[in-house]
Amino acid sequence: MARPRRSVRLATGAEGYDLAARAERLSEYPLATAAGEEMFRGHDEGFEAGLAAVVAGVGAVLRG
Repeated sequence: MARPRRSVRLATGAEGYDLAARAERLSEYPLATAAGEEMFRGHDEGFEAGLAAVVAGVGAVLRG
């Protein structure tokens, strides 16, 4: 299984990114808080889907 760089994993919650602390820091910006929930939850699934799309695109280009 492909894995994103450690810095990406740290930023997106795989190894300790605290969404509650982020929400507290951004409490005066409710849209930013909501966006964090969307961006940082389920990163592994999104990474795998993105990687699959890239691989499929490269395959299509190579096949002509």
